[in-house]
Amino acid sequence: MQWEYKVVNSKIKSKGFVSPEPDANNLEASLNELGRQNWELVSCILPPIGAVNGSHIQAVLKRPK
Repeated sequence: MQWEYKVVNSKIKSKGFVSPEPDANNLEASLNELGRQNWELVSCILPPIGAVNGSHIQAVLKRPK
């Protein structure tokens, strides 16, 4: 079987001075919509510890071609 892949980025927002957190609502909505399009989440790549503004989570998805 052949696969096609998609990488989705979700920005990290700063909460307070040093507590970054993902925009979970936006990421969840995006993943749910992609799931309806038959995309399956394969992996999430997190930013390095201590990374704040400008950082993002990468979600890797696949589906059959």
